[in-house]
Amino acid sequence: MITWIKSNLIWTEGQKILLILLFLMVFGWFIWKLLFLVSLIFLVCCFYFFRNPSRNCLAAHSDDTILICPADGRVIDIQYDPHSELEGYAYKVSIFLSVFDVHVNWIPMAGTVKKIVYKPGMFMLAFLPKSSLLNECNDVVLAGKQEKTILVRQIAGWIARRICCWIKEGEHLTVNQKYGMIRFGSRVDTFLPDNVMLAVKKGEYVYGGQTVLGRWICY
Repeated sequence: MITWIKSNLIWTEGQKILLILLFLMVFGWFIWKLLFLVSLIFLVCCFYFFRNPSRNCLAAHSDDTILICPADGRVIDIQYDPHSELEGYAYKVSIFLSVFDVHVNWIPMAGTVKKIVYKPGMFMLAFLPKSSLLNECNDVVLAGKQEKTILVRQIAGWIARRICCWIKEGEHLTVNQKYGMIRFGSRVDTFLPDNVMLAVKKGEYVYGGQTVLGRWICY
């Protein structure tokens, strides 16, 4: 329990929320006990939301053809375009994160960050197809061995209003490494080239940093 509290991201990514709730709790304790109780409940919920679990996919460390899922959640859509017109890629795998899911994001494969592009936008419901194009998002282009390139897109939703990205362009990352989070309900799209064989299906629940997303194949 102590480790869970110490590793919780509320200390870094939810400081303002934490301070506001603590202030309301102190104020409510002396003035209005109902306010204290409601603030305490919200504080517990926030600690749960900002949880920061340790995940490790051992197979991905020993086999560099394996790609892992970048986020917890439900696979709500898988698109395939043989002409690679999905942002220049053949596949798009969309994972929807509800407010009850872990919102930390993981790197799907080892590689170098080629580009990071933040795009301001709307805050539509994240499970809607158009949210991938119209909502506020942050794109990370990652290049691995033999010029294997993928794109991971963090998408803010109707409740989520902040995208956190902890990496920089040119940085070399390892598989399973945490690279960011999205606050309060969101979506993560992963764009993959044609030489990837997917290991997930639409409707499946996946775990970031643990569930195998797919595998590189050779032609």
